[in-house]
Amino acid sequence: MRLSILLFSFLFLSATLWAQGNDIEIFEKKEGNKNIVMARNIGKVSYKVTLTIEAEGMIVSPGIVVEGIVPAGYMKELATLEPQPGVSWSYGYEVSFIEYKGQPTTTGDKGAKSDLNQISQSAAEVPIPPVLATELSTAPIMVYTREGCGRCSFVKKELSKKQIEFEEVDVNSGSPEADNMWKLLRDSGFTGSTVTMPVVKINGELHYNIKDLSGFIEEIKL
Repeated sequence: MRLSILLFSFLFLSATLWAQGNDIEIFEKKEGNKNIVMARNIGKVSYKVTLTIEAEGMIVSPGIVVEGIVPAGYMKELATLEPQPGVSWSYGYEVSFIEYKGQPTTTGDKGAKSDLNQISQSAAEVPIPPVLATELSTAPIMVYTREGCGRCSFVKKELSKKQIEFEEVDVNSGSPEADNMWKLLRDSGFTGSTVTMPVVKINGELHYNIKDLSGFIEEIKL
């Protein structure tokens, strides 16, 4: 199930899109010069919603790919788009969603604004378990991910666009390589209780809690 909308330079379209079955509404609201993309679940089950954005002349946060769980009866902010001063701009996006079978969270609001930073962080942070393991993979680039992490999806997409080969490991898969990531974190001196995904290993060096994903990917050279 997919929806798409395209807006051109200096044109703001105030519209509401209904997903198949009318369970998920995708709409926009205006705050100053910012356009905020929202998802509202008017159905009876939770959905995992994925927003993929293409934009020119826009500042997009938290990223061009955002995923979030929207419980029944709740709505969430997915992304904020802000035109860059003095330049023409355009943007479009696609929205896909699937029924979410896991335990829903209710960090969204039933009728008001939700905290986008909190949503993004909760989807990307994982607790550090006490584990010991040995390094198994010899791949130059390893991307450690978790389900529902929009930051992880963004990194994988951008690496693929640059034709950079990598191996992916879900940290909740039970793989020995996933256990190894936790050991490498501790060996690198990390002492926190949670880590923001994705964690990326490049030629044996671990990168974690990455703030600027786009800048990080641009600097990768093998």
